[in-house]
Amino acid sequence: MIETVLFWGLAAAAVASALGVVALQNPVGSVMALLAAMLATAGLYALMGAVVVALFQLIVYIGAVLVLFLFVVMLLDLKASAAPARSPARAAAAGAAGVGISAAAGWAAWVAASHAPPAGSPRPAPGVFELAIDLFGRHLLVFELTSVLLLAAAVGAVFISRTGKRSSS
Repeated sequence: MIETVLFWGLAAAAVASALGVVALQNPVGSVMALLAAMLATAGLYALMGAVVVALFQLIVYIGAVLVLFLFVVMLLDLKASAAPARSPARAAAAGAAGVGISAAAGWAAWVAASHAPPAGSPRPAPGVFELAIDLFGRHLLVFELTSVLLLAAAVGAVFISRTGKRSSS
């Protein structure tokens, strides 16, 4: 019973904070809503028994990527520039597209769950050692290229913010 309550509470928190990421006008508020969504997702992982994935969510995404996002948002000083006005038709189209994509993802998950292998023959879950070998073995290049991409994005954001301040003064 408590697992069901925790699941629905974390799921509602994840959905509400994900909507907050998109709906909030303040960029720092959006990043904080993203933090709440990532924390709720880590809680869902832990509730499913994937503690290692929950720890990776906390360490990698919240500890590194989200801090980088917050740093870049604060460095750009986005409060100084006015956000463009959104038309209601465009917002409705974006909302409809989001609902459609969510419905398609839910349908795909339902189809995948209905074609799952029988419950009598589960594969054992990989441990930390197997995940580390896979991540730092076969996927090492992708792992390192992601860090280079994030660094390039941060340097580009700094360059754009500095160029804009020089031309306006």
